[in-house]
Amino acid sequence: MEEKYGNLKIDNEVLGAIAGIAAKKVPGVHRIFTSLVGGLAQIIRKTPDAGIKVIVGENEVSFELRVIVDYGVNIPEVTYQIQKTIKEEVEKMSGLKVSNVDVVIHGVHLSRQDLQKEEAEKNKNG
Repeated sequence: MEEKYGNLKIDNEVLGAIAGIAAKKVPGVHRIFTSLVGGLAQIIRKTPDAGIKVIVGENEVSFELRVIVDYGVNIPEVTYQIQKTIKEEVEKMSGLKVSNVDVVIHGVHLSRQDLQKEEAEKNKNG
């Protein structure tokens, strides 16, 4: 028999932070996209959940996030890994069931190194 001492409520910011940290662990994720306001909040408050929409239901939670991926990655694979990692981390840490993780690819990041390689290839072939 389990005794109950009180209620537990996990703030949406905490769930968003867990999801944000999990998403950033996935290789190929350059960063989570935020609006101007979200970006300022991230700088001022050092919050990792900026740009992640959290919807909490009865004993379940869903997420929506926009990400910028690194150039050259397999986008469907990176998206799947983001969804899987967020689901596993949030369920393990919060005990809530993750019903949905919607990922929107908002952009592609081309590093200076990749840009230099492309320029070298273009000059070599052109």
